Amino acid sequence: MRYTYKDLVQLVPSNRRTEFTKIYEYLHNVESPQENEMLYKVSDHFKVAASDIKSPKKYADVAFARQVYMTTIKVCTTKTFAEVARLVHKDHATVCHALKTVKKDYEYNAVRRNKIRHFISTLDQSKQELLLDFFNERNPSILATYSVDVDRVATPSQLEMENAHR
Repeated sequence: MRYTYKDLVQLVPSNRRTEFTKIYEYLHNVESPQENEMLYKVSDHFKVAASDIKSPKKYADVAFARQVYMTTIKVCTTKTFAEVARLVHKDHATVCHALKTVKKDYEYNAVRRNKIRHFISTLDQSKQELLLDFFNERNPSILATYSVDVDRVATPSQLEMENAHR
């Protein structure tokens, strides 16, 4: 007999369900360790469940995290649009749209740009370089501002002004 997630989660004590969910997702959603690692980094950073990123949910925070995940995988790996789309149960056009949307948000939306920069600052050096190149960022030291305070959302000019007054 095959058990579904709903069957198994009922067998786990409620104080251990988060752990169980992570293990279950890891065992059932792994395409490769790199993509799974990236999924959990995006999930942790944007405070969205990994299962939600792969779900059809359309809440703004989930959709944004999903778009950042698809963009990161596409830019940092050699996966095709179709392969990235399969990771999140979408089609290749959704991945194309995600790349355009995230790039446009980075250019024109200061709040999202700062969230994306802060996420990029949590990645290793090679991924940072690839993503900064994707966003046409010529100054890699721009991420130094974002590695200090997790919850602060401000433009670099505001931070520079505050530091100048200190």
